[in-house]
Amino acid sequence: MVAPRLVPMDPLPEPYEWTQTRWHVNGDATLCLLREDALWTGRDSVVDLFLKAAGWRVEYALMKRSVIERMTDNGIVDDDRFDHFLTRPPSPHDNTEHSDHETGGQDDPAC
Repeated sequence: MVAPRLVPMDPLPEPYEWTQTRWHVNGDATLCLLREDALWTGRDSVVDLFLKAAGWRVEYALMKRSVIERMTDNGIVDDDRFDHFLTRPPSPHDNTEHSDHETGGQDDPAC
């Protein structure tokens, strides 16, 4: 089986984010929904993939607002560390870019 490929359309991640593991976006702009050691069998529910993609969207928004430094390893659906942002969202502020351009974000293991 070939693993599914989901490409976010709105927002489309910035090209410099495509190769940084902390954004969970692959080099071709598809979402990194499966860990490197996870094998796609095709028996998993497509609903689970959509939940992960929706969770990615929430974490992406938090990253773009500089509320969090990196996305969760397993996704916000399965990790409750950022739940407090969903019950009391942070106030809107400057969308300052991170310094990812210099580091390339390649110091982390692949998603």
